[in-house]
Amino acid sequence: MIIDAHTHTLTPAVNQRLQGRPELAQVPYNRDISPESAEVDRAQFPELGRRFNQIAARLEDMARMRVDHQVVLPAPGQQHYWADPDLLVEISRLQNAHVAALVAQDPARFSGLGTLPMTAPDRAPDEAARAVETQGLRGFQIDTRAGAMELSDPAFDPLWRRLVALDVPVVLHPLGFSDGARLGAFFMVNTVGNPLEEVIAANHLVLGGVLDRHPGLRVKIVHGGGFLPFLIGRLDHAWKRRPELRRLTAQPPSAYLPRLWYDTVVFDPRLLRMLFDLVGPGRIMLGSDYPFDMGDDDPRGMLAAAGLPAAEATAIEGATARSFFRL
Repeated sequence: MIIDAHTHTLTPAVNQRLQGRPELAQVPYNRDISPESAEVDRAQFPELGRRFNQIAARLEDMARMRVDHQVVLPAPGQQHYWADPDLLVEISRLQNAHVAALVAQDPARFSGLGTLPMTAPDRAPDEAARAVETQGLRGFQIDTRAGAMELSDPAFDPLWRRLVALDVPVVLHPLGFSDGARLGAFFMVNTVGNPLEEVIAANHLVLGGVLDRHPGLRVKIVHGGGFLPFLIGRLDHAWKRRPELRRLTAQPPSAYLPRLWYDTVVFDPRLLRMLFDLVGPGRIMLGSDYPFDMGDDDPRGMLAAAGLPAAEATAIEGATARSFFRL
């Protein structure tokens, strides 16, 4: 079974619930994107909306992409961590119900991830359990930072423990950069902002001791891990020279590359081959970022062009995702 482990749906009920809220303008992506790029986004939204939520459209595209099964994640940008705890829990539940309902239309072809009220860390563990145990969700997508809280914050430790107990993973997926005032031009809000957010989050998980405190926690960083794999030499050098980097971990950052999971959304077969050489077997999954224009329309073609060992290419196309999400 060929599994696309990185696709999205959008929850219309969330947008309806928040319509007119002034806080929406200050969401990092909304705040920093240039007017020209914002107009490009608006122009393509009707077609995106069709692909987000119409099963027939998704199945048609899956056939064209030669994919049997999609793992469906909430659209990035709908987390709305600015909301108060009660509203944030409501938003998370709307998204989780939406994903579960979409998957229920064809569970042989779709599996779903939910989201969590991360800026209400005392309430996130219970929502995780509810969504897994009553809605059958296979894990959760969260942003790379929860408002002012970094993922290394000890307040999240009860959530990480609950996810390990539930045997479900977490997927990190940003939208823009948390401080992206310089990234509006040339669509850098996405092309630079997303992978920059991902390497910052990875540093918090590694150097903040999260992966050591919770060895059973499964974490995937989309977009091939952002800048993390390709900065690993510099990060290791800093770890050797700077004692403040060694405060919570006794191993260099490169030792944690095989402790995380990644997808193939890097757009260049040479980079995918490099990623495999760095992280080793069993850590990469096929991904498209469907249906966004920043997605890969032919992830299997890109994988074939990378020239990876046959056994690993087969694992990337299905077995790794099956294990990671417990499909």
